[in-house]
Amino acid sequence: MKPTYSTLMQSKFFNPAFNSAIFDGPIRIYFSQAHESQALKIYFCLQQKYLDLVNVAKEIHKKDGRNLLVMLYPDQEAFSMSFDEGSEFLAFEKLAEDSVLGIGGPFEDEKLPLVLEEIVKDLRSWDLAVLAHPAELTL
Repeated sequence: MKPTYSTLMQSKFFNPAFNSAIFDGPIRIYFSQAHESQALKIYFCLQQKYLDLVNVAKEIHKKDGRNLLVMLYPDQEAFSMSFDEGSEFLAFEKLAEDSVLGIGGPFEDEKLPLVLEEIVKDLRSWDLAVLAHPAELTL
């Protein structure tokens, strides 16, 4: 069964503080409006540094509906309530076929490369999943 927005809202990953989101194909960034600038930094850095990978992810998304849900939690407590294990800053889990990256609260700019690295690592794993049927993927 394909996950839906209501599935996400009923999951342990959703936080009522998420009152804003950026959707661009398979990449969905959820955040509170107070953290909009950080969410935009994540989004624009992905677009600038990894545009080819983002475009491949969009093609895969068209094929199988897979998403990467980036959850920018308002604080460490909210992050800890959503993820059982992982670092104090980043954690990955699955929600059906989708990937969920939890970020433990607002972060300093020095940690942005680490966030991008985790996102890129997940998106690259999608590419490997499609290699079995490359003819179906149009670039």
